Amino acid sequence: MPDFEPQNPPVIRAGPQPEPSQLPAHGLDLRTLLHVLIEKAWVILLFMVIAVLLATGYISRAPILYSSTATLEVEQQEQKIIRIEKGYSQEGDLRSLDVLQTIAQTLKSRAMLERVIDTNNLASDPRFVGLMKEAPTRERIVLALSKMVDVRLRRGTRLIDITVVHTVPEITDRIANSLVAEFKKQNEEQHTSVSEVANQFLLQESERLKKKLADSEAALQSYREKTGAVSLDDRQNTVVAKLKELSTRVTEAKSMRIKAESDYAQLERLGTNVQDLLVLAVVAHDPKVMEIQMTINKLDSELANLRQRYKEKHPKYGQAVSQIEEWRDTFTNAVRNVPQTVKASLDAAKAAELELEKALRAQETAALELDKLAIQYKALSREVDSDRAMFEAVLGQLKQTSVTKEAQPNKVRVVQQGYRPERPFSPKKLQIMALGFLGGIFAGILAALGLHSMDHSFKTVDQVEEVLQMPVLGAVPVMREVRTTKSQLIVSDDPKCAGSEAFRTLRTSLTMLGKAEERRVFLFTSAVPQEGKTFTSLNYSASLAQQGLRTLLIDCDLRKPSVEEYFGVAGARSVGVTDYLTGQKKFEEILQTSKLDKLLYISGGTTAPNPAELIAQGGFPGLLAEALRHFDRVIVDSAPIHAVSDTLLLVPHVQTVCVVARAARTPRKAIQRAIHLLRNAGAPLAGVVLNRLPRRRGPGYGYYYYSPYYDYSYYGKYSKKGVYGAK
Repeated sequence: MPDFEPQNPPVIRAGPQPEPSQLPAHGLDLRTLLHVLIEKAWVILLFMVIAVLLATGYISRAPILYSSTATLEVEQQEQKIIRIEKGYSQEGDLRSLDVLQTIAQTLKSRAMLERVIDTNNLASDPRFVGLMKEAPTRERIVLALSKMVDVRLRRGTRLIDITVVHTVPEITDRIANSLVAEFKKQNEEQHTSVSEVANQFLLQESERLKKKLADSEAALQSYREKTGAVSLDDRQNTVVAKLKELSTRVTEAKSMRIKAESDYAQLERLGTNVQDLLVLAVVAHDPKVMEIQMTINKLDSELANLRQRYKEKHPKYGQAVSQIEEWRDTFTNAVRNVPQTVKASLDAAKAAELELEKALRAQETAALELDKLAIQYKALSREVDSDRAMFEAVLGQLKQTSVTKEAQPNKVRVVQQGYRPERPFSPKKLQIMALGFLGGIFAGILAALGLHSMDHSFKTVDQVEEVLQMPVLGAVPVMREVRTTKSQLIVSDDPKCAGSEAFRTLRTSLTMLGKAEERRVFLFTSAVPQEGKTFTSLNYSASLAQQGLRTLLIDCDLRKPSVEEYFGVAGARSVGVTDYLTGQKKFEEILQTSKLDKLLYISGGTTAPNPAELIAQGGFPGLLAEALRHFDRVIVDSAPIHAVSDTLLLVPHVQTVCVVARAARTPRKAIQRAIHLLRNAGAPLAGVVLNRLPRRRGPGYGYYYYSPYYDYSYYGKYSKKGVYGAK
């Protein structure tokens, strides 16, 4: 058993560690967009060149076209020929958009094009039909002319532009002006035709209405003679007035009769009692009773004066008293005679009411008879008035049509005649080249963004840390030195290059993860092959050796070991890990030296048919224990995670695991899946090493891609040999 207990060191992370598969993809912000466009500048340039070449080819093959435009203005109002009913007016309100569009479409109608063809003899004009590839039939000539003509209504105006395009400039203005002339001529012909039809119709209609008016007047006169209703309206007014008067008088007679009946009933109820009768208004207000009452009052006044001058036995006094008594008897008789007077008034009121009612019924009968006569009379009168009004209206329209028959309509006005062009309008070379240039750039940008969206690899340190939620321990740039010199031990061969500085940064990052005694065994792996894990473990081991630490590099990629090749040993495989695990060799026998004093390595060893079973037997912890007794640091180069399961058997026995990912190549899903498998296996993950990171220059890049800090040139004391452990 090894003499140390492997510990899972804390991983440098910010916040909780969600599963990589659950993390959101890196968004495309403005900074990323700028970097993508710079990186894919060759794509944009390629599309731009292709677009410019296409535009150039189009310009060289496009025909040279000339254009001529005639402009018409549609008047706001047009003089109407006829105004009766819905009938015979021409088009509606010329300010309507529908009418303007109708005029524009009429200018390009087949009938109008055929008129232009016949007027200008285009079917026999070689300049027109000479460009046609097929035989110039009538149908093909009309189709060719329709393609040449473009009629458009200017938005928000009453102006219509008639544009003709052709390769011969003389044809363009001739056809444009001919379209205008033919349209005006067609309007004149339509106006004349409509006027003649309307005039003929109005003549026929006037004769018909004249005969109808004569018939209706004769019918009215015949009815008057038949009924004797010469002045029916006056008679009807008289009858109505008399009927109204009789109705009022009957109402008054009824009121008088009802009042007389009421008074008589009260008199009958009270009998002959004078005092009771005087209570009634009909008695108290009787003229005779009132006259006697006034006489008695006067005699009472005179008696009062005599009483002051004479005694009761005086003759004058006695005469006055007897006179008053006589008048009182007369008053009593007058009061008792009032019922007889009221009875006579009641009888008279009843008789008058009966007579008035008879007269009212007779008047009503006369009114009904007169109404019967008036119904037919009014119907005949209305028919006469209607016929007369229609006849007069048609006569007026007939006179107006006769006056305006020769007048020409003023529907449109020519604002601008078509002119003969001096220079072609197509192709517009500058515009086409500009559109091609801009279109190429736009298409290139879309293509670059499309390629970027399909690229699921990591290109920046920020992307790795954001998606995987793990720190990037080091970023190894693309190094030309490796491709040119084929040197793999870049830390010792070129200590001042950017790659060497990247591995020293990796060494510092891993050193700062925890205590040194807890960070002695490091394992480097990757998700898929060809990520550079062996190159990374080799140069990291070299950087530790340069620091003065006794370092051992163990090649545990037993399927495809390559550490020997990196150290320049070619030929047959030497003894190594497989020989130790099978017990054929001891630890001291499998150690091999390198060109660095403090760096030793153990190769993969003899080819084993079952590396996974060999590792699972449990000999690997003993190998690590032996290594730790003789070395300060042990670096394990293992197989890719997705290729084989060997690495998952090794990670529980090491102290730090680093995942190597190749920038701009390794799929994100592959790395996320590898990290998921390592965590399930209990691996002490420390972070990610981003290998072959593209170098980017220019403002705003910084550490987003690869920091230019690693390209720092050392001068003065930093340029002295040996500062970074150079050879």
